Amino acid sequence: MIHLHGHWARGTAVLAAFAFWSPGGLAVAQDSTSAPATTQPAATSKEDTGGGIKSRTSRPGAFDVDFQDTDIRTAFRLLSTQGNRNIIATREVIGKVTAVLYDVTFQEALESVLRYSGYAYVEKGNVIHVMTAKQKEDSEKAERQMKVEAFKLSYITAADAKTLLAPVLSPDGTMSTTPVSAQGIAESKVASGGNAHASEDVLVIRDYEDRLKRIREILNELDVKPDQVLIEATILKCKLTEDNSLGINFNVLSGISFEHHGTIDQIRTDFTLAAGGITIGFTSNELTALLHALESITDTTILANPKLLVVNKQRGEVMVGNREGYLTTTVTETVATQTVQFLETGTRLVVRPFIGKDGFIRLEIHPEDSSGSVRPVGNNVLPSESTTEVTSNVLVRDGHTIIIGGLFRELTTNARSQVPLLGNIPYLGTVFRSTTDNTQRDEVIILITPRIIKQAADEAVGEQLKDDVERFRIGQRKGLQWFGRDRLAQSYMRWAKQALNDGRHDWALWCIDLALSLQPRMEEAIRLKERLTGTAYWSGESQESAAKYVIQRMMMQEMGKPVEQIIPPGKPRDADAVDPEVRKAFGIEKRPETPLPPPRVKKGSKPKSTTLPAGQDGKGEDK
Repeated sequence: MIHLHGHWARGTAVLAAFAFWSPGGLAVAQDSTSAPATTQPAATSKEDTGGGIKSRTSRPGAFDVDFQDTDIRTAFRLLSTQGNRNIIATREVIGKVTAVLYDVTFQEALESVLRYSGYAYVEKGNVIHVMTAKQKEDSEKAERQMKVEAFKLSYITAADAKTLLAPVLSPDGTMSTTPVSAQGIAESKVASGGNAHASEDVLVIRDYEDRLKRIREILNELDVKPDQVLIEATILKCKLTEDNSLGINFNVLSGISFEHHGTIDQIRTDFTLAAGGITIGFTSNELTALLHALESITDTTILANPKLLVVNKQRGEVMVGNREGYLTTTVTETVATQTVQFLETGTRLVVRPFIGKDGFIRLEIHPEDSSGSVRPVGNNVLPSESTTEVTSNVLVRDGHTIIIGGLFRELTTNARSQVPLLGNIPYLGTVFRSTTDNTQRDEVIILITPRIIKQAADEAVGEQLKDDVERFRIGQRKGLQWFGRDRLAQSYMRWAKQALNDGRHDWALWCIDLALSLQPRMEEAIRLKERLTGTAYWSGESQESAAKYVIQRMMMQEMGKPVEQIIPPGKPRDADAVDPEVRKAFGIEKRPETPLPPPRVKKGSKPKSTTLPAGQDGKGEDK
């Protein structure tokens, strides 16, 4: 039990174990060698030390103590003696304490007294400084040194980081950020960014070391690479139209005269019809019948499959289609203004993903597939559009497919034309009527599949798809006529590579020259010829223009070297042949290249050194 009686008597600082203040003046503590607390034998009875204090040693390093309305400074003196520690208190530490503590260490006793007395302490070396909580705060504040540190951000913006770190700053801390960068990709012919900050977002924070350490830990958790989502939308539209027509067609009799048919029996199928099908006419003894039969089926399927890769929480949009322009006229009291607007049709996907930690993805999504046209109506031009679209906010598991919209619509029409009264006669009325059936069925299904990108694996798939596109391009070119210039040049290059692998350098050079005669700008053939000959492709040409290399001329003039060393035709192909000082000034580095196969030589002969690339010894064997 601890009880503190406070009073407003002004005290002085107490240094227990060394010196302390008393009403009678300065009293010096007894020498520690005369009666050290740690060497006192365990006692079975309590000892009254005066001042309402009773204490005894219960075991080595622990003791019992009984404070009864004891002045807190006297309590400190006893604890200092028992623990053989130095305690000093500020003049603001005053009051009385009542407590009974059994078998406690010095640290436990001191913290118990201070906790319930409302005071704090700081231990420096072998001295314990007791003070008020405010004094401790002021002391720590005076001793703490503020530092300034810059934090570079890669993924989180400086504005967002500033908002999140505000609770961590101390009252004395300050924070500055780089300016907010421009958002979006607005079209402009004049704005190019100017001298805006072009590096990462930066936070400059001035605060205490412990706060800076905590800020550093938080930023390591927040400033991480955001996830990306690949969204695939599938829009399937099916339209089935089925028309059936059967019966007597009375319309085709219009304009046909039967007065010359007589009694000749005949069958005619040469009537002109407005639609398809077949019409058969029978004439016999002035009786004519025309039978018309038609079945028309139209089945239309539209499949749109847009894909879009979006960073988490960012808006993405893809549009593949047409933009048809039309004029609109705005008329005021005095002026008529015409503007051009566009009707956008095609496949469009707008999405914003939100990735959860549980593998689910929330999508704000709007897939759309439309078709339309612009047609004149009188003196005006009006756009018309047919569209299938849906706007939704859905939750989908990573890699799974879900239906977010659909439509099934069926329209059936049954029409009948007949001769009045006669067409209603059972069975016999069939001869005097015709029927037309029409069925239209529309089906629309919209599917969504999101996929959280796993960077390494999915990038490998992207590289494979890029190779597939290159295979498609080459396959398309191989479908051209064999005698075309491009096909012939490619054939010559293929033969040159085969000859090079066989060590037949002369034949490879001959095929390269044939390829360049058809395609002079084929870069692969030019570089291969340079490597085989050891000379630059431009070495035999004259200088093209004196004004073209003004900057090179200025830099070479400054170094006191002739400009011909760095410009064609004098510029060597091999960067090692350029002066080291010139290479450093112009940033010239040697181009990494795969070594050429050595030339094939016959036994007893030596290869020509002029056809060998640098670093090859020319040794080889007959194959």
